[in-house]
Amino acid sequence: MNSRERVVAALEHKEPDVVPVDFGGMYCSGGIHALAYEELVKYFGLREEIRIYDPIQMLAEPCEFFLKRFGVDVVSVLRSTPPTGLDEKDKKFKDYYMLGSKLRIPEEVDIIREDNGYEHMRAWFTGDPSRRSTIVARRTPSACYFDHLPVYIPFKDVDEASDIKELPPHHWIPEHGDADLRTLTKNAKWLYEKTGYAIFGMSGAGIFEMTIYLLGFENFSRSLKKNRKIVERVVELLLEHNKIELKKYLDAVGDYIQIVGIGGEDLGGQTGPFINPKEWRELFKPAIKELVELIKNKTNCYVMIHSCGSIRPFISDFIEMGIDVLNPVQISAKDMDPYELKKEFGNDMTFWGGGCDTQRVLPFASPKEVKDHVKKLTEVFKPSGGFVFNQVHNIQPKTPPENIVAMFEAVNEVRRY
Repeated sequence: MNSRERVVAALEHKEPDVVPVDFGGMYCSGGIHALAYEELVKYFGLREEIRIYDPIQMLAEPCEFFLKRFGVDVVSVLRSTPPTGLDEKDKKFKDYYMLGSKLRIPEEVDIIREDNGYEHMRAWFTGDPSRRSTIVARRTPSACYFDHLPVYIPFKDVDEASDIKELPPHHWIPEHGDADLRTLTKNAKWLYEKTGYAIFGMSGAGIFEMTIYLLGFENFSRSLKKNRKIVERVVELLLEHNKIELKKYLDAVGDYIQIVGIGGEDLGGQTGPFINPKEWRELFKPAIKELVELIKNKTNCYVMIHSCGSIRPFISDFIEMGIDVLNPVQISAKDMDPYELKKEFGNDMTFWGGGCDTQRVLPFASPKEVKDHVKKLTEVFKPSGGFVFNQVHNIQPKTPPENIVAMFEAVNEVRRY
C-alpha cells in the first residue's frame, strides 16, 4: 500500500499493511512547536529553515527528511516545504526572532515589537483593510506562543443578541480570497498527482469553540444561564459564514484531499466537559451536523472533528452526526481511557491521535519509557483498523529530541499488522 491507500483503509476500519502515521499533517494539533523542531533538526545535524505555518501556536512544518525517517503517511494541503506544489511566488517568508532562535514566518503576518519586548499581532488575515490594524494576539518576552485570550475578545461586553451585527475578524475564522483558493487548488492537485501521501485539509472555524473565543468564558457562561439568544446569534453567524467559506474551500480542494477537519471544537478540559451535553445538543450540535452533511454531500472525504479534553459523553453524538474521525484523543483526561474508548467506539470511530501523552510522558519520561508507552497504546488502538498514529497534541518546547525519536521508532517497530 502507499500512504494514501493505507490511511483510507484505516478510516474504513480495515487493517492496512501497517498503522498509518501522522506528523504535522493534521496541522492544528498533530505537529511540533518551532523551538522543539529546531532542537530536533540540530539533533540530526541538519541545516533546515524553520518555517512557521501557525504563527499563534508557533508550529513548524516538518521537512521531507522527517517524513521519510519517521514513516509519515499524511501531509497538509497547506504544505509549503517540499514535497509541495508551491514555490516562493506562492508563499513568501521572512525572518522572525524568538527567544534567541531565528525562525521564518509567512511574509504577510504583521507583528509589532515594543521597546519592552512585548509583541502584538495585527489582523493580517482579514480581507477588510480597515480591520487589519486590530490587535488580535500578544506575546510576552519570555513566552513561546501568542495569546489571543484575554487580549482579543470581541463580544465580551455584549448584553443583547441584537448588538451582534456581524462576525469580527479572527485568525481562526477563515476568509478565502480568490488568490488563496487558487493556491490551495494548485497545491492540492500537485500533492494528489505527484505524491502518494494522504492529504488533510481543515475546513474552517469551529462553532462551539469559536463562540467561546468571541464571547469569552465569562460572557459565554453568563449568556448560557441568562440570555441564550446571545449564544444562538453567534452560532447563527458562525454557521452562515462557515457554509459560505466551506463551499468555496471544497470546490477548491475537495477532489484531491481525503480528510476534512472541522473545529477546533474543544468540548472538554482535563476533568470533564466545558458544557452540559444536553445544552450542547440543543445549541451547537445541529449547526455542526449541518457542516458535516455539507462536506459529505459535496465530496467523498472523511470528516474529522478536533476536540480536546474529557469529551467521552459526546462521542456517540459525533458518530450519529456522520463524523468519521476523532482527534487528538486526550488519553490523559478523565474518562478517556484508551482501552474503553477502543472497546466502546472503535467499530464506528477512527482515533487519530492518542499514541503518546504529550503532557507527562513525551516531555519528561526517559526514551525507554516513551517507547514502552507508545508500543502499549499502539497495540490497544490498532486492531481492526480505525487508528492513525499521532501524539495526543503538538510537541512542546524543551521536549527532548531523543524522546521524539523514541516515539516514532516505537510505532514503527509495532505498526505492522
